[in-house]
Amino acid sequence: MIKFNLDERKKSKSAAKFALSKNYTPVVLVAIAAGFVGYGYWRYSSLNNQIADLDNKIKQAQAQKAPLDNVIKQDQIYETRKKTLENRVKVIEGLQKGQVSPVMPLDQLSEAVQRTQYVWLSNLDQNNAVLTMNGVGTSLNAIADFYTNLTATGYFKNIDISNASDAAGNYTFSLKCEFSPPQRTAPSTGDKSSAGGN
Repeated sequence: MIKFNLDERKKSKSAAKFALSKNYTPVVLVAIAAGFVGYGYWRYSSLNNQIADLDNKIKQAQAQKAPLDNVIKQDQIYETRKKTLENRVKVIEGLQKGQVSPVMPLDQLSEAVQRTQYVWLSNLDQNNAVLTMNGVGTSLNAIADFYTNLTATGYFKNIDISNASDAAGNYTFSLKCEFSPPQRTAPSTGDKSSAGGN
């Protein structure tokens, strides 16, 4: 009998425990649901705050961008002006390179005439680097010497003599050539150092 009574007590205690756990289940479920709702609300409000901060930053960036757009437009205007001016400078430099000052060709030409005996020039035209001249020589050899002396200067290229004809013992001729100064090469650094050492 004592056994039986003990068994009944154990059964009643376990039944009581089971009954208590069944009563707490809805409370636990409600607490979990409330936790999820609370976390969802907190997450929603934090995302809203982040969105508001990002909107403010976007507005500030747009406010800073407006004056920068004006600067960019002005810079583009200056760049187009700069390119136009650079093109003009290139055109002017090209024209200046194509033009030949009459002083240097005349100087070299006078040297060639002075080295040649019995040749005189009667007419000279210059069109940029092209020289056209008429002259008189006492012989064909004198005209050939003039041709050789022009070539020897190193300044005259593509020399073309035509119309060498005899007129009363003298030969008249026409000559066309290009004036081309020789290219100057810059001295190397080794030459400078050796020159400085002496």
